[in-house]
Amino acid sequence: MRMTHFFRANLRGAAIASAAVLMSVVVVAAQQRSQATPPPPSIGTAEISGTVMTDEANPRPVRRAVVTLVTASTPIGRSTTTDDAGRFVFSRLAAGNYSAPRATKPGYVTATHGEKRVGGIGAPITLTEGQRLTIAFKMLRGAVITGTLVDQGRPAANLSVQATRVRVVNGVRVTADAYYYEGGGYGSTDDRGIYRIYGLPPGDYIVAMARRSVSSTAPVRPITESEMQWAQQQLQGGSGTAATPSSGGNAPSPAQAVAMAPVYYPGTTVAAQATTITLVAGQERGGVDFGLQTVPTARVAGSIIGLDGQPAATAQVTLVPRVDASAGIDSMMMIESMMMGRTIVTDGKFVVQAVVPGDYTIAVRGASTSASGPGRGGPPPVMNLWASTDISVNGVDQTDFVLRLVPGVDIAGRVTFEGGDTEKPADLSTVQVRLRSAPTPGLTVSVGAASSPVNADGTFTLRGVTPGRYLVSSYVPGGITPIWTMKSARAGDVDAGDLPFEVGAGRDPSEISITYTDKMGELSGRLLDGANKPTSQLSIIVFPVDKAMWSQTSRRIKQPIRPANDGAFKFTGLLAGEYFLAALSDFEQMDVYKPEFLDQVAAVAMKITIGDGEKKVQDLKIAGGLR
Repeated sequence: MRMTHFFRANLRGAAIASAAVLMSVVVVAAQQRSQATPPPPSIGTAEISGTVMTDEANPRPVRRAVVTLVTASTPIGRSTTTDDAGRFVFSRLAAGNYSAPRATKPGYVTATHGEKRVGGIGAPITLTEGQRLTIAFKMLRGAVITGTLVDQGRPAANLSVQATRVRVVNGVRVTADAYYYEGGGYGSTDDRGIYRIYGLPPGDYIVAMARRSVSSTAPVRPITESEMQWAQQQLQGGSGTAATPSSGGNAPSPAQAVAMAPVYYPGTTVAAQATTITLVAGQERGGVDFGLQTVPTARVAGSIIGLDGQPAATAQVTLVPRVDASAGIDSMMMIESMMMGRTIVTDGKFVVQAVVPGDYTIAVRGASTSASGPGRGGPPPVMNLWASTDISVNGVDQTDFVLRLVPGVDIAGRVTFEGGDTEKPADLSTVQVRLRSAPTPGLTVSVGAASSPVNADGTFTLRGVTPGRYLVSSYVPGGITPIWTMKSARAGDVDAGDLPFEVGAGRDPSEISITYTDKMGELSGRLLDGANKPTSQLSIIVFPVDKAMWSQTSRRIKQPIRPANDGAFKFTGLLAGEYFLAALSDFEQMDVYKPEFLDQVAAVAMKITIGDGEKKVQDLKIAGGLR
């Protein structure tokens, strides 16, 4: 029996890691046209049906696969399961636009309608009233990695093992970015220490066991043989018979404190030395066995001094791992580079226990006035003071750090609204302005980035900003699709909505001027082949002409999309400016922010200009047709 379910899809953002891969660019020619799309009804007479088959020499039906269909304008969708012949159907569909359907089943690689490669961009669907559309999915059998974890020869149970997809770029092995599903998965060891990670796409992988936590509240020390002997002597009281503990003899020195280290197959704690495992579709790779390892830990302690030279009354201390963002191989263990928990400061003193070897920053935020406290009334203290120092930990306690708080920079600003077609928010206090650290080699985690609500007159103040490179983000609450969008955030001569500005070394901006607009641009059109017929066989990309905007932080680079089955495509939320428009035959999604990739596309792309609130229509015709 086939069952159909309605569901609300989970939406998430995506960011892309950079890597240089050559791609094919299709030269396009432009022509203008006009278009209007009426809003579709919720229930209609259209239908999508099809089959899900295995992707192999002798295809077989994939039974009980789940096929999902989501409308393009809302996160509401349907799901259905295939029958014994691999067939499925979605009936009573409204005319309109739908995201690319997907087929999933445990043990298989997820398939998206129209994708050119595993994990590629799928082709959306546009239906007219009464249309009957037939589509087909081909699903790869997922590969498997399995093995055993041991702890000094004994099975290691209840541990998480991760397989992460990697590739080689310019001779360097890098991991797939965490925000794009490029393959990979997790497994847990059972009571025999055996793990099994299944459903993996073809490709190259490294396998690792992550330690259970980054730090613990108390050091863990193994019991030494001399400690055991001393304990036995104390219990025997020196007489050879069980008695009350003896008071004689000094206890031996305790062993070095240790913690479990992340271990990479075939048994190294260094990610760059991990062995690459190459998988093909449906392959089961066994014998990926390795053992647990420990590393020495240390205690990090010190004192925090306030502006008055006395121990700081209100402060927060965080130990932050320093990880080079360009060293992609280590990004697979995200839990290892996440911020450690804040440490309690008592009378200006702090202690962090069980710190594993590595490079860290001790980051401190403090208040120039003490907290009001529960029941005392008044707002909480503003953490406008800061201190930091970089340290290296190698298993030896370091307990004499002295950090002196200094004032951060206060940056004033103002929010304005332009457009006029929409009433601006009645309560500006709902508008938030935040700083976020710009990507910087050597530090991947930011602590205590400033934020501020907006006052009734549109002003705001970001207090206690520490030295660094920042981007500005701001939003007006407005549901799934906000009406007001941040058009620009001028910090001096920089639009900090897309490009970072610097604080410190005399470069502090005097003011941040944020402009909101309700007039965002759109670009729509159709992709036509050499015979002037609609096609969905290529992807469309839009990105700014200004090369300074070719970065992962830019709001102006739009993710490539596939046209629908009628050739139609649309980009929304475009800021005014000059853009390149191009069609791509095949490419790695991880490359769309890479300057050398965009250089190749720009060489054959067409330039277009989008004005404030302009809804431009631009068809693309493939020169020479599809090849």
